[in-house]
Amino acid sequence: MGTCRNPTHPWNSGAPPLSRAVLTILCVAVALLAPAGLVRAQTPVRAPADAVHLVVLHTNDVHGQALARRATWIQDREVWVGGLGRVAAYVAAVRAEHRGERKGVLVLDGGDWFQGTPEGQVDGGLPFLELMLEVGYDALVAGNHEWDLGAANLKRLVAAAGGRALCANVRERVPAGAGTESPGPRALELAPFRVVRRAGLDIAIVGLVARETPFITHRDARDFDFIEPVEEFGRVLGELPEGVDLVIPLSHCGVDADRALASAFPDLALIVGGHSHTFLREPVRVGATRLVQAGAKATVVGRVDLWIDPRTKRVVEVAARLVDLEEEPAGQARVPRVERGIAALVERAADALDEVVATLVEAPHPGGPLRSSGLGNWIADTLRSTLNADVGIHNKGGIRAGLAPGPITRRAVFEVVPFENTAVAFDLSGAEILALVRRSFEGQGRRGFEFSGMTVHLESGRAGTKVSGVRFGVNELDPDRTYRVATNSFLATGGDRLFEMERPLVLEDSGMVIRDMLAQDLAARSRFTPSNEDRVVLRGVGR
Repeated sequence: MGTCRNPTHPWNSGAPPLSRAVLTILCVAVALLAPAGLVRAQTPVRAPADAVHLVVLHTNDVHGQALARRATWIQDREVWVGGLGRVAAYVAAVRAEHRGERKGVLVLDGGDWFQGTPEGQVDGGLPFLELMLEVGYDALVAGNHEWDLGAANLKRLVAAAGGRALCANVRERVPAGAGTESPGPRALELAPFRVVRRAGLDIAIVGLVARETPFITHRDARDFDFIEPVEEFGRVLGELPEGVDLVIPLSHCGVDADRALASAFPDLALIVGGHSHTFLREPVRVGATRLVQAGAKATVVGRVDLWIDPRTKRVVEVAARLVDLEEEPAGQARVPRVERGIAALVERAADALDEVVATLVEAPHPGGPLRSSGLGNWIADTLRSTLNADVGIHNKGGIRAGLAPGPITRRAVFEVVPFENTAVAFDLSGAEILALVRRSFEGQGRRGFEFSGMTVHLESGRAGTKVSGVRFGVNELDPDRTYRVATNSFLATGGDRLFEMERPLVLEDSGMVIRDMLAQDLAARSRFTPSNEDRVVLRGVGR
């Protein structure tokens, strides 16, 4: 539904938020009071000859990528990368090779399982999740996009995962005035952690999701409390059974939030992450803690080799890397049940998706946080014209793939905007438009948005970037005029907090799914050249 990036949302639900410093002190204290063996100091020393060798394989933000995809970022040759079939083959190969006394393999996923491809979204993501379980994942954290089809669908996915779907920091909301400061029970039968035995070690995997999730997914998520991950992780440590040898947070919170967790719990050896789509060829070091993340779309598999002293249970040596999946596995290396499942999903999703709807003449400009993109211009233009509005607005994070010159299929359009959002219209005053433009383009966390029908003028100075004006053609924005705005249903219902107003909006939902609207626009054009104009006029600051 929305972006998978990791913006900071200084919000809270209920009690006043604790400061980062207070949370750090609180949670380090919890860790120190936890039973011995839960977390161990990770001072690097030479691994003893009889060290336990644990291999942790990890993915994150797979987003339904059943098939290999064209690596459009490689210009000098045609390369097809990744896909769940190649992930399965690599996992099977490592498991076959890494057997024996004091050896073990752990397979983890950092969230956002199915949303993003036609194959992933068959039957609400359930068949794709079942394929991931066939790959052999020991634990998967429920990411923000697991909420995209609502709480009921997520609950059914959790049931299918049979204890392997984790998330500790989502709680049922305690009614106001209930007379308790304790958080409510954990939501949707998600397990907060799972203890897995490998190579003679009891390993606890703890699931955590980004606290801003309610504002970047289905509105159902706003009926639950998303607890600060650092706070909740400290609480979970006190819930783990005695005798746990190693604790690994499995985080769909993004690299910045993982840094905060590592700072609060400096004895952690490893945090396996997701959400920010970061390709960490080398792990991020926070003290002795390694943070790892494997990009997105099953392009690579992350591999972490841990050597653990069998007596002290200390991690004494670590090696981490990303394994590229650029080669199709040989026949004998494939995992037949996964390959059959992928073929079945492709068949179920194939109806009409391979139809060519237009030809792209020129590649769209990629844009940037304060720069319009070619695809963003096209989507916003189509929203505005389809709903006969003055302004079209679309979130940058809702554009999930690019388009290359040549034939454009319905599948390609799907991958650009894979969400179930519909086109929605409503009225805003000029003053309200100016306020939302300022919220989005000014300040440290500015992300901007894609738009049509206006230009935004920015100036930089000692106070930072400021909006100096908004124009509709040659005319300045009129604060007293009413403007018709067209956008997607995710933004219109509170996503990304873009349209936070002091009054309720009166929404007119067309019922038209955005990608269907775009496919119709392409079919009417036959040959398509996107508008690459920059609709942000920026003076005195880099882009």
